[in-house]
Amino acid sequence: MGFFDRVRVIVAWCELRDGFRHFRVDRISALETTDTRYPRSRRELLRSWFESERIPPR
Repeated sequence: MGFFDRVRVIVAWCELRDGFRHFRVDRISALETTDTRYPRSRRELLRSWFESERIPPR
């Protein structure tokens, strides 16, 4: 979860679009949890998100 301007967002991997998506927390009306694991490690997903958003490595 992060902050953009004045809203909180969740960054998530979208299986349908095969890419990262940003979802505003205040617009989420329902969610369903599953036991499905990430397709890659958290570190790999974070690195991929940084690259997709053109955020320099730390």
